[in-house]
Amino acid sequence: MKTIFNIIVFFAIAFNSYAQTAEDTARIKSLYGETETYFAALNQAALIGTDAPHLFAESATGKLYNSEELSDKVILVHFWFLSCGGCLKESPVLNRLQDSLGNNENFQLLAFANNNMEELRRFIKQDSTFFKRRWATIKKHPILKFPLIPDDESQVFNSFKGWAYPANILIDKNGFIRKIIHAHELDLEKDAFFELLYGEIMQLMNE
Repeated sequence: MKTIFNIIVFFAIAFNSYAQTAEDTARIKSLYGETETYFAALNQAALIGTDAPHLFAESATGKLYNSEELSDKVILVHFWFLSCGGCLKESPVLNRLQDSLGNNENFQLLAFANNNMEELRRFIKQDSTFFKRRWATIKKHPILKFPLIPDDESQVFNSFKGWAYPANILIDKNGFIRKIIHAHELDLEKDAFFELLYGEIMQLMNE
């Protein structure tokens, strides 16, 4: 019975993903034209409805995360880096999501940074001396409340066919990629962007 249910879920997701991908193709083309950015974005959009890459990671505070333990959770994978201007705008939104859903056993936010482990640990300690001139930008982040995970060699970023920072990828409870959201493509204020992410997460948790 469970196998039949999983097959039904798969085809339902595949159908919805096909529709979303078609919409995304038109939207992406209207944004970028037939440029390298368009083809990179289209390549990533093709992941919607497919199995998410396996995750195995250690956060800057030493906590381990892997796909097996995260099964049955909705996962928001966020890609960013410390000196990223666009990431500074999203940090408060992600903090708000963590405040709202961080204690929900059906949700996990993981932020993969294009920084190494030492840089993330120094950031947590607010070590301005270590960052030198970069600190003028990095200090604009609030204290981040969610798991910070190094991805300095972009292995996880590339496994999700990443092409731009920051980026947000939603994985459903069955391990399928369901949404790929780049805030820079949306004309939304912080409150509206929070409502968008929150609504998408709740919808996946209620499926």
